[in-house]
Amino acid sequence: MTTFWIGFAVLGGALVVIAITRFIRGLVPQSEMRDVPMTALETLGWVGLAVTGLVTAGLGVLVAVVGVTDLQEADSARFIFWLILIVGIGVWLAAWVALRRRNGGVVADERDRVVLARSFSVESMVVLLSLVTWAVVLTEAFWDDGTVPLAYLQLLFWTTLIGGAMGRSLGIVLGYRREIDTDA
Repeated sequence: MTTFWIGFAVLGGALVVIAITRFIRGLVPQSEMRDVPMTALETLGWVGLAVTGLVTAGLGVLVAVVGVTDLQEADSARFIFWLILIVGIGVWLAAWVALRRRNGGVVADERDRVVLARSFSVESMVVLLSLVTWAVVLTEAFWDDGTVPLAYLQLLFWTTLIGGAMGRSLGIVLGYRREIDTDA
């Protein structure tokens, strides 16, 4: 039964990734912003989406190939896990430093700050949905055992952290691609 629930979670995650990908591909710039070049923050949002998407895919493949418990027990699997995470963080930091240098040390102006503040709501929803999904899946998968293996709890932590970063990046991109109601 554990395999069923884990497979169910993976299928659900894949459907969410497909839905988000289709949604992002359909985004167009706001009408007044079509001829304006992307700001550094928007570029960073796109880089964040790409990096977190690739890290998520890489870690997902790794977990699917070696399994959750072997991911914790095999030194080579743990090395690959950490390598994927560190490379992802490194690419994002390199993009941030490059954008900051290119813009004279400024990454955000007034509009960027509004977009960044609104991106918290998207990040919060992604984190909340991740935690709810994990709670349901882990409860159902390990109901008979009465305990959840530690390897799954560590996986819960990393997917929530990466999901939060992806949600923040998605919130930034949405802030530039969707109209912001200034009357509220």
